[in-house]
Amino acid sequence: MKRFMETLDDSNKKLKAEKPPIVLADPKSINRLKDDFFNQECLTLCKNLLGKYLIRRIDDDNKTTHIITKIVEVEAYTGSNDQASHSFNNKQTDRNKAMFMKAGSAYVYNIYGCYCCFNISSKEPGGGVLIRALEPIQGIDLMYQNRIDTIKGKNKKLNTKDLTNGPSKLCMAVKITKDLFNQVDLATSDFLWLQDKLDIDNEVSQVCKIIASKRIGIDYAGEEAINKLWRFYIKDNKFVSVKSKEPVEIDD
Repeated sequence: MKRFMETLDDSNKKLKAEKPPIVLADPKSINRLKDDFFNQECLTLCKNLLGKYLIRRIDDDNKTTHIITKIVEVEAYTGSNDQASHSFNNKQTDRNKAMFMKAGSAYVYNIYGCYCCFNISSKEPGGGVLIRALEPIQGIDLMYQNRIDTIKGKNKKLNTKDLTNGPSKLCMAVKITKDLFNQVDLATSDFLWLQDKLDIDNEVSQVCKIIASKRIGIDYAGEEAINKLWRFYIKDNKFVSVKSKEPVEIDD
């Protein structure tokens, strides 16, 4: 544990000190996002998810911990008309079943045998939003430990900005797995949910400047899909996985 704590550099300590006070998150919060929020077309939901809080409750050894993060990067996969989507041509399988469930269902799938990606289904059948990056807010030490446990070799140093700046990284840090959360209703789950704002005094929803760019890692799709500007992220946020070389700022 001592060696683990020594991996926190000065900038990380400063970042932690600037975070809001500890939040005792409640799945029954009035700030929780419910069915009416998730029931939006994929592209609209995708942009509206930016700046929202993702909260993960972990019960371990008779202790409850809440990991709190902010969504800062997403990608839209619109379904049957999107060659990059798992549900292109209305393809339905056991794997992508969550994409055809009610809006707000978690679609968690495995890649490369040992990693996961986390998506949220949208209004149209087969539509979903891939969560690509999160900004750590609370439970940073636990997120560190969750990531460190997955790193092989002796060099286990990790910067805060690298904790959750990628689809699989964030799943490891927040402990989102297929077994735990695939097909789970995010509007009702007691262990994984979203909020518009945190349950602390004077917390207000922030307006984000949004950048649109091409999606990442879809070389298998046709040229039309590749050129869609369907990746969205919060401008100037350092927790975004990849900054676009040709950024397009859009109205939110």
